Amino acid sequence: MMRLTLLIVLGFLWSARLAAIKAASLSGIPLHVTISVAVLGIALAFTMVSLARRSWPPLDRSALIFYLLSGIFGFILPFVIENVVGPRLPVFLFVVIISTMPVLTILLASVLGVERPERKQVIAVALGFLTAILIAVDARGAGQNINVDLIWIMIGFSVPVVYAANTIFIASRWPQSPDAVHVANAQAVIVGLSALVVGTVTGGISEWTTAARNTPAILAIISCEALALLVYLKLARDHGASYVAQANYISMLFAAALGFVLFGENLSWLSIVAAMLLILALRIGRRSVSPEKSDTN
Repeated sequence: MMRLTLLIVLGFLWSARLAAIKAASLSGIPLHVTISVAVLGIALAFTMVSLARRSWPPLDRSALIFYLLSGIFGFILPFVIENVVGPRLPVFLFVVIISTMPVLTILLASVLGVERPERKQVIAVALGFLTAILIAVDARGAGQNINVDLIWIMIGFSVPVVYAANTIFIASRWPQSPDAVHVANAQAVIVGLSALVVGTVTGGISEWTTAARNTPAILAIISCEALALLVYLKLARDHGASYVAQANYISMLFAAALGFVLFGENLSWLSIVAAMLLILALRIGRRSVSPEKSDTN
């Protein structure tokens, strides 16, 4: 029951972070400023936690490689791709593409032999994907044009592929020495320093003062992402990549609800049906645990 609770919490935190990012955008804060300031804030927060714990991330070779690769493939690379592809794809289509991440995770994990998903888990992921499709259709503007070049659609699929590969990497290659806080701290510092370097080189750092236009939104992003990172790492380490990937579907449902409540976005009976399907998917998948991870429950 605890792992299901954490999965739901993770989905909510991801959706709340997206709502805060939208609030920051509506306040006139550029996206690159929001992301850069947020990751630096997260790095500072985890550094303070490590200082309070008097326990710093281990710096042995395997841990350093783990921090670096998970930071690149979990944050830097997908963020770059999203910023390149996002403006060239309709939001509806891009949401559907990203929602394939749990499906790709379970396929990659099976092919690589990292996990052997049970039939119930496969059914749960399939139902979750149907949920994502219904939510995306509900959120789609009636007159939105989805005619785009195939090349951008193909590049767009690299985002869920990278996320899936990173989740599998974290779940299967977690080093012995660090705990979740250590990994979160190291990742945040790597990404934060990267943002600082890029901002300095490109001159974008001069715009960082615009973050003050909506300080509560920035603080909400930092808080939600920091907590989400800890929960994500714990679930991936203890319960496997295929399981934690399902939080993607939960976040879409919460995002639809938050969009309706906070921003007056479209929400109809399709999202209600999606919610019922998601509940069914979670009930089906609740007892499915990959054999390799079963000893941690």
